[in-house]
Amino acid sequence: MIATFDIETAKHSATYRAAGLALLTHQVVHHIELTDAAGEKVEQALARLAEANARADGRAQP
Repeated sequence: MIATFDIETAKHSATYRAAGLALLTHQVVHHIELTDAAGEKVEQALARLAEANARADGRAQP
């Protein structure tokens, strides 16, 4: 006979909480990495914009 698994008892166990915390931690780290990558793209775009503006200002001056 196969023993039954009591899901309610499992949901309140330390292992269940630890697994949930590990999952949340992984998600937070993943979102931080995505945000960091997006921030780097913004910084690169701003650098290109500043460079383009500097070139345009150089051409506009007589």
